[in-house]
Amino acid sequence: MAEQRGAQRAEPRTNGKRRTLSRAALSLGLLSSIGSLGGCDALSGAFKLGPDDSPSGPQAAAADESAGQQELLPDGTQRTSPPKQAADPEATTDREADETAEANAETRLASAEADEPVTADVKSGKRCPPGMALIQGRFCIDRWEASLETASGEAHSPYQSVGAEKLKATTGKGNVPQGYISMNEAGAACQRSGKRLCSTAEWLDACAGSSKRPLRSYPYGNEEQADACNADQPGSPTMVLHHGRHKTDSYWMNDPRINQLGGTVAPTGSFDQCVSPEGVYDLVGNLLEWTQGDRPLLMGGYYLDSHENGDGCRYVTMRHGADYHDYSTGFRCCAAPTAAEADAAPAEPAAEKPPAPVAVEPAPPPAPVASAPEAVAAAPQAQEGPRDPAGKRSFEHPGAPLPDVGQRAGYSTAEDACPADMVLVEGERCTLPIQECKYWVDDPGMPNRSCGEFEPSVCKGAKQAMRYCIDRYEFTPPGYTYPIVNVSWGEAQLMCGKLGKRLCYEAEWEFACEGPEALPYPYGYKRNGEACNHDRPDLFTSRGKLNDQRVPGDSLNECKSPFGVYNIIGNVDEWTTRGGGGRRSVLRGGWWLKGRNRCRAATGSHGENYAGAQTGFRCCQAAR
Repeated sequence: MAEQRGAQRAEPRTNGKRRTLSRAALSLGLLSSIGSLGGCDALSGAFKLGPDDSPSGPQAAAADESAGQQELLPDGTQRTSPPKQAADPEATTDREADETAEANAETRLASAEADEPVTADVKSGKRCPPGMALIQGRFCIDRWEASLETASGEAHSPYQSVGAEKLKATTGKGNVPQGYISMNEAGAACQRSGKRLCSTAEWLDACAGSSKRPLRSYPYGNEEQADACNADQPGSPTMVLHHGRHKTDSYWMNDPRINQLGGTVAPTGSFDQCVSPEGVYDLVGNLLEWTQGDRPLLMGGYYLDSHENGDGCRYVTMRHGADYHDYSTGFRCCAAPTAAEADAAPAEPAAEKPPAPVAVEPAPPPAPVASAPEAVAAAPQAQEGPRDPAGKRSFEHPGAPLPDVGQRAGYSTAEDACPADMVLVEGERCTLPIQECKYWVDDPGMPNRSCGEFEPSVCKGAKQAMRYCIDRYEFTPPGYTYPIVNVSWGEAQLMCGKLGKRLCYEAEWEFACEGPEALPYPYGYKRNGEACNHDRPDLFTSRGKLNDQRVPGDSLNECKSPFGVYNIIGNVDEWTTRGGGGRRSVLRGGWWLKGRNRCRAATGSHGENYAGAQTGFRCCQAAR
């Protein structure tokens, strides 16, 4: 599965209609093409199912008849059916089964919209346990993606990994489904609940509607409906900050706590149009779903993408092993239906399990406004509720629209070199300072990276004359209290341009931070996490809640460079532009955790489209 949201690809159409894939092509193409270069994406390793180019008419009928004799199922098993014989009143042929399934799908549409699932077959007497739907009278499948609970019935937080605890699967409407689970863990959880992990063929039957040929491309029909399922969200929760050595250095993308961000996983059943005729929800989008076959497969797409590796029910990711897990991997369970007594009463609709309680960390008392250095350490605490304006790009909502940038600031006097919201940076920059560390403040046994105090800098290179303007504060849009985050390098360029400015060049940012003396920190030679907003605790609270520790851009009076630039290290990482070819997008200054929080440190591993909970910026322009 690609770690980033894939770009949506053009949809093939014929006569204005979406082209559908036959189940024969699905069955044969999915497994027989595995291992061939034409069947796999060279980058993601995910198999892409193409459109249906199969012949029609007598040739197609002959092909179907031949395929019916020896069929390769999507789960990798091979099934050999007997030669076609005369109709048997006691048996149902494959074609009749398809027709029955199609008729059943049509008659169930209205009841599914009314949330009345198919849980029993009156003719055969087969029925499913509560919370499951009966598919073609053959098997039961969970109506909702699975959550986890302990053996005593206590809910397991979906924002925590599974670990060694023996958890069992549960299903119900309104629960946050479990991500960060492997196929092996999912299978064990299903078994502990008296079920099993669904086979790939069963999952496709539930989503596409037939054991032979798909009746639909999406759980609700052939044509994709915008916003019907929780898929193709506009933003990405990618927050790989640093490949660091400490737990405070990195927030890995492979973490279930990402799903607390807005625009990610939704409680089950939240998208009421994303439902099959039998009443099965979220088969497309929300979380990828593990299925069991001769190899592990992840089906259906997830909240960022339902097209990159196939469309809707045809979305297949096949490169991961049975022990793989990340924030997007989920599951649901299947089971065999039970036979009811001949005189048993008709099955009641399955009772919905109430949403599992989610532990919410109590709100801390309001943090004081940091007006003095001693107040700084306590100021950035975890907050209940959003800290940024609703409906705009924020810490909680990385995919929301960008805010308005406001009006361009004017000049206070005709003689001023810079607008009122900027400061003048003028002087000679040392191109090669020597900065020797007196002592390090890293954890014992770890390689040195964070220097506690430096010796005075010694310039060993040429000096470069510089004169330009730089924003006094990190960019904070109108209506915001804290600097904006979750912006990419390109978005930062765009917003600076709207104000008649540009993103700072790396050398400009560096000189504005260190001044003519080439200070390692804007406030001097000794590291002080209370002067600037850095060296803070973990990105998460003890209960796994994302911990936003930004402070207002003008709140720390001691965090000021020799030119009067505030918060240029710590608080939020700042995008800059590196010249000379190669990657242009470079982050400078570090953020509120312990890391690259000095004037000469840089993070150059992120591309121009990367945006994280720590990425902000400030602008520069020429002085007049």
